[in-house]
Amino acid sequence: YKTSQFNRSTQARRQPGSAFKPIVYLAGIESGLTSETKFIDSRTSVKGWTPKNYDGKYNGEMSLKQALARSINTIAVKVWEHAGRDNVIKTAKRLGSTAPLTPSPSLALGTSGISLMELTGAYAVFANGGQSIWPFGVVEIRNKRGKVIYRRQGNGAGQIIEPRHVRAMDIMLAEVIQSG
Repeated sequence: YKTSQFNRSTQARRQPGSAFKPIVYLAGIESGLTSETKFIDSRTSVKGWTPKNYDGKYNGEMSLKQALARSINTIAVKVWEHAGRDNVIKTAKRLGSTAPLTPSPSLALGTSGISLMELTGAYAVFANGGQSIWPFGVVEIRNKRGKVIYRRQGNGAGQIIEPRHVRAMDIMLAEVIQSG
């Protein structure tokens, strides 16, 4: 701590990669898509940029649930475009991101930096039934005499994802574990 007070969990911003995709898919669900909505995994270009899947192959038609489970890049970008770039960024902000997110199509693949604490907080909203949380690392600090000099307070801003959208995300995230 004497050398550097930089806290890597709260201050470091790293590209989350595919861990950002549930935020993209939530924006898609909120724009009217469902976990069973079909997209075609195929070559696509946005402003001259062409995303590729990890294995370099295309898999044809699949549901959003399957696409998230298999981490299909082309479909994440198509969902990003369907939901709207600004809506995806607004969704990330609503889930607790304070990072400056670049509105380029590659954001759908997690190319803007975000802190571990912010990403953890976003996932916690899914696990918390759509209720926001304010992530924290310290509950309480006491001095040498045992007097409380800091105690964490506050829970969050309430319901920030509609229950039906939380259920859709639960289905999709469960599929990641079951078959992804």
